Amino acid sequence: MRPLVQEIFTSHTPELLVENLSGQSGIVLLRSNSFDAAQARYSFVTANPFLIFQSFGSRCEIQSAISNRQSAIHFGNPWHLLDALMARYELLDEMDSPFPLGGAFGYWGYDLKNFTEPKLSRHAENDLELPDCHVGFYDSLVVFDHQLGKVFIISTGLNADGSRSEKRASEQLEFWKTILGKDLPQRHRDTEFGKKSLCLCASVANVSSNLSREEFIAKVQRAQKYIRAGDIYQVNLSHRLTAQLPTERRTPIRRVHQSNYQRAESEFGAPAGWDFFQKISTVSPAPFSAFLDCGEFQVASSSPEQFLRMSGSHIITRPIKGTRPRDANPTRDAQLAYELQTSPKELAELVMITDLLRNDLGKVCEFGSVQVPDLAKLEKFAHVQHLVSTVEGRLRHDVTHFAAFASAFPGGSITGAPKFRAMEIIDELEPVSRGPYCGAMGYLGFNRESQLSIAIRTAVCARGKIHFNVGAGIVADSNPEAEYEETLAKARGFFAALEVAERRMEISPAQRAGNIVPK
Repeated sequence: MRPLVQEIFTSHTPELLVENLSGQSGIVLLRSNSFDAAQARYSFVTANPFLIFQSFGSRCEIQSAISNRQSAIHFGNPWHLLDALMARYELLDEMDSPFPLGGAFGYWGYDLKNFTEPKLSRHAENDLELPDCHVGFYDSLVVFDHQLGKVFIISTGLNADGSRSEKRASEQLEFWKTILGKDLPQRHRDTEFGKKSLCLCASVANVSSNLSREEFIAKVQRAQKYIRAGDIYQVNLSHRLTAQLPTERRTPIRRVHQSNYQRAESEFGAPAGWDFFQKISTVSPAPFSAFLDCGEFQVASSSPEQFLRMSGSHIITRPIKGTRPRDANPTRDAQLAYELQTSPKELAELVMITDLLRNDLGKVCEFGSVQVPDLAKLEKFAHVQHLVSTVEGRLRHDVTHFAAFASAFPGGSITGAPKFRAMEIIDELEPVSRGPYCGAMGYLGFNRESQLSIAIRTAVCARGKIHFNVGAGIVADSNPEAEYEETLAKARGFFAALEVAERRMEISPAQRAGNIVPK
C-alpha cells in the first residue's frame, strides 16, 4: 500500500495543533519559524510513536507503544541498533516527497560520541540521569508547508513489526483530521502569545551555573595550554545554567508509566517544558526550533544551526562559528557585523571547522563530490549574528542515512579540531555530561528525507528545573574573559524567556560582572 497524503484546510498553526494534542504521548514539534530559507520551509507535528528507543550507554530499551508498552532490552552500539530498526521501516519506492513519510524523530545526545569513537573514555557525570538518546518511530505526522501555505496529513499504516495496515493508516488519518478540526484553544482567541509582552527585569538571582566565572576562565586557560602544546587547534567549552520552572505554571504532578521521574504539567494540560518553548521561540526565533516531549522530561530548542540535511544521496551541513551580539541601533549592529566578518580569529575558526566537516563528509561521500558553495556567510538572528559555511556532497550508494549521521557525529563546530583530541579535552574539563546539548535533534525519514539540527540554544526541562548549556570556541588568541561574555550573549534568549533579562534584552550589569551564582 502507498502512504496516505491528504491536504487539509485548517486554521491551526503548528503551536495550536500541539496544544490540541494535550494528553497524547511523545509530542514532537519541529518549527521553522517561517525563516526565509530553503532549509526552513516546513514545520512538522507528530505524536503517539509506535516504537520508542532509549539508550543509556550500551543498554538500549526498545518499547512498543502499541503492544501494551512491551519493552525489550538490548546491549550494543545504539547507532547500529537504530540503523537496523530503520531498515525495517524504509519506504524507498513509495513516492518522491520533499518531506518525511514518517520516520525516527527525537534527540541524539552528545555522549553517543563514545560509540562513534570507541576509544573515547567517559568521565563527565550524567547527573541529570537522562537517556543518551530518545527516539520515537512515527507512522503519521502533519506537515505545514510555509512556502505554499498548505497543510498535509501523512499516514503510512506502519506497525512496529514493519508490516503495513490500511486500517491503521485510515485510523491515523482520521485522528489527525479530528484534531485539526477542533476549535482553537481558548487563550489564543483572546491573545496571541507572540504579541504578549514579557515582564523583564535585570535580576539573574534565579539562574545558577555549574561553573563560576573564574572557573570557566581557568578552564579556557587550561585549554589554551593544550593549544600551545600542539594537542589541538581549537576546542568548544561550555557551562550549564539552571533555573527553577516558574512556580505559577506548575500544577500537581502525576506519575508517568514505569518512570522514576515525575512529570510536571502546565496550565491547559501541556507539559511544563511547552511553556518555556513558547517563550524562547518567541523572544529568540530560529530556523530549527524544536520541542520534544519525552514524558519524564522535555527538550526545547531554538537552534540556528543545521547539522545535516539528507535527501536521497545528497547530504549538506552548515557549521556556525563566530558570534557577535545584535544591537537595536542599526549603525552599531552593522559595526558588529563588520567586526565579525573581518575578524582573523573568527574566520580562522570557521575555516578550520569547515575543513574538518569536509573531511567528515568525505568519509561517506563519493570521491570528488564534496564541495563548499558558501564560506563564512553572515547570518543574523534575534540576539546574535554568526558566520556560517555550507559543505555538501553525494553519499555512496552503500551508506544509509543513519550511517552517515553517525560518521559525522558529533558536529565539528561544537567539538573542535582535531575532533578526537578536542573531545578528550572537553571530557576532562567539563564536569557534567552535556546530555542532549551539542548532540542533534530532528528526524530521519523512512523515505530517506532527513534533517538534523545541532542541539544548541537548547533547554532540558526535568524535575521542576530548566537546564541550558552555553559554550564558546577557544583558540590560541582567545581572550578568556571575552569567551565567558560570549556564552552569556548566547544565553540572552534563555534569560529573556525566563523573564530575568533587562527590558532591552541586554546583558545585565550583574551578568557582565560574572555574578551568575555557581552551584
